Amino acid sequence: MSKIPKDKLPLYCGTTERVAKLAPVVGLNPSNQPVYLSNIYPGLLAFFASTKDNDRFGILEIAYSFLDTANFLPCEWYLEQTSRQKVKAIKEHKRLESYRKLLDKHKAKWKDSLLKTGVCIYDGFIPKKAIRRITIYDPASNPTITDAIVNARISLADYKRNFYRNHAVTRWLVGESVSVEEWLGDELMDTPRDEKDLLSERLQNKLGLDIFYYEPPPKGL
Repeated sequence: MSKIPKDKLPLYCGTTERVAKLAPVVGLNPSNQPVYLSNIYPGLLAFFASTKDNDRFGILEIAYSFLDTANFLPCEWYLEQTSRQKVKAIKEHKRLESYRKLLDKHKAKWKDSLLKTGVCIYDGFIPKKAIRRITIYDPASNPTITDAIVNARISLADYKRNFYRNHAVTRWLVGESVSVEEWLGDELMDTPRDEKDLLSERLQNKLGLDIFYYEPPPKGL
């Protein structure tokens, strides 16, 4: 499998259907609350944002060039996991909460956070001109995709071990075609034929995925 340059991947936001559909009009985060961005976990972030079992997920592709790098912060998962050995006695949720309050002090680590856990935070308004694509996904429509989303974990280990699978999930969520070979990767040869056939059907099933908005990048980019 060819190597994917992680520092060249697009940024995505996973949120609710309502927030996603308002974004082409008012931008993202008009109240200037911190926004979680990811290069491979937008589905998981949308799952976190959902409040009801039947909520549809909003996935937004964000053009990095329109964002101010001074507003980026690392995510609390990165800070907690890279310093875990020093604070073993404190429960994980309390550690995450404490790091959430100290993100500004670790501002310089935002890029490491993105490239090692797949998530960073943008503490500012994201203008509508920065939004390149919006898709809406019904998690009840495709168990293969939804299982892959909800079983992902924001961690140093998951990002490294399952990068190619999570990247394939993200590409599928924004409307791109994903092959069985790309999905299975090194597991391709060991996967039974009937499972491959079912997977092929699921990857082609996009009845629950709507392309709500698409803004082609300027020519030359």
